[in-house]
Amino acid sequence: MDKQRKEIILKEIKYWKETKLLPEKYCDFLITLYTEGDQADNESSIKKNSPLQAILIFLCIQAMFLLAILVIYFTDFSIVLQMGIVVFIAMTIIIIARKTSNELLFSLYCMNAAFIIFLLTIHIVLLFANNSTVSLIVAILAHCLVWFYIGWKWSIRFFTIAAVLTLLFLVIFLLR
Repeated sequence: MDKQRKEIILKEIKYWKETKLLPEKYCDFLITLYTEGDQADNESSIKKNSPLQAILIFLCIQAMFLLAILVIYFTDFSIVLQMGIVVFIAMTIIIIARKTSNELLFSLYCMNAAFIIFLLTIHIVLLFANNSTVSLIVAILAHCLVWFYIGWKWSIRFFTIAAVLTLLFLVIFLLR
């Protein structure tokens, strides 16, 4: 195989690894296969987060999560400002989640962002729908469906479990 073709294939495999289209182990195997064991040193030069750095990032994410809850429930900001702040926090958490290599932390960060968006949606529905139960049920059901799809598509069990449990609680609420 010519060198240019190998370069193209290696770039594609590295892209798959970065975007998590394939598990990291598979990508590493393919890179080793196409480089014939002479894996470039630039792979090892990518710095992994130290445990202390990972803990600090985790604590910052949790602080942002608490800040979002504070903004939603305990401030007199206008709804537009609340939405802007909370969406910014959720997007920041998602961006940080995409950059983490730890699957557990990735799942937790995504669940934090999803829960923040869920709380904001419920707050907005209650505010604009005048406490309409039907609107609230539709919003919760929509979130459950999105969570279930994300859990299925990205193989994140937290989302699937959260969707099923929320649907279960919703059914119990409707049957009482």
